[in-house]
Amino acid sequence: MKTLLVLLSAWGCLGLVQCQRDGEAPQPQTEAAPANPTATSCQDAKAQPLIDELLRTPKANPAGEVWRYTWEGRPVFLVKSFRPDDYQKVYEVTNSQLQYVGAPSGGITGKGDGKCPTFSAQATNGCLVWRDPR
Repeated sequence: MKTLLVLLSAWGCLGLVQCQRDGEAPQPQTEAAPANPTATSCQDAKAQPLIDELLRTPKANPAGEVWRYTWEGRPVFLVKSFRPDDYQKVYEVTNSQLQYVGAPSGGITGKGDGKCPTFSAQATNGCLVWRDPR
C-alpha cells in the first residue's frame, strides 16, 4: 500500500512540473544565440536580403527569425531557422553584400559547421530584427 501511495505521489509531482498555462507555448532552446534576456527589437535594412530569403521558404513553426549581434567587433546577423537539423547561420555585411560567416549550431551533430566556434560565447548586443509573421 505504501508503495502505491509513493508511486501516485511521484506521478502527481511530475505532472505538476510538466504543466503550462493555457495558451503559453514552450520556447525553443537553441545553442546558436547567447542567452540575452534583455534583447530588444531593432531594425536594420542590411538584413532585408535575409528576410526576403526566409519569406521564400515555407512557413515554419516556430517562426524563423533574424537577429543582429556584435561579434569580434563587427555587426553580424544570425538567421534562426527552427526546422530540424537546419544550421543557424551567421552573416556579415562586406562591401554592401551579405557574406556567409558560418553556423555556430545546427546540422546533424547540432554543433554547426565549425566556422565560427566562438560565436555563442562572444556575441553581444543581440536584438531581434525580424520574426516571420506568417
